Amino acid sequence: MPKLLIWRPEWSLGIDVLDKDHRALIDQLADICIRFCPEASHARSGDANALIDALAALGASMRAHFQREEALMRSFGYDAIGNHQSEHALLMAEFTAMLRDWRAAGLHVLDETSQGIVRDWLIAHILGADRTFAQAYCRLSGHYDATEQQRNLPIYHSSKQLSTKNAR
Repeated sequence: MPKLLIWRPEWSLGIDVLDKDHRALIDQLADICIRFCPEASHARSGDANALIDALAALGASMRAHFQREEALMRSFGYDAIGNHQSEHALLMAEFTAMLRDWRAAGLHVLDETSQGIVRDWLIAHILGADRTFAQAYCRLSGHYDATEQQRNLPIYHSSKQLSTKNAR
């Protein structure tokens, strides 16, 4: 059975619109993991593109989230927006490369390794660069309780290297 990524309250950034997006992205990934895990593969009829289409939809959701996040950053005059936008561009380039490689390999089952790659790709940004932004946002908006909460969260370290070669 897949190791589901489930939203944890301690991952909250204290910014409702971003937390809502993050929860939705995690739910979307969990749904993909359930529908395309090795145990479920025998129950699906042979649509070879269904997994890639589901992952592409996740990528589109992530891209839309990045646009909302960057708009919020601009509205608050976040000094490090350029670095954050660069990270978003890199993340989307990595995701596009994964999809391209997986499509070429004919991936139709999301095994534990592939799940881990996508999970780490998503959660590392939320608990890394987004948390840094959340701290600045809380300072600028006067939400000091959330700033303290952010300071006490451990930094997320990926359990796997981001590599599409391991996912085949």
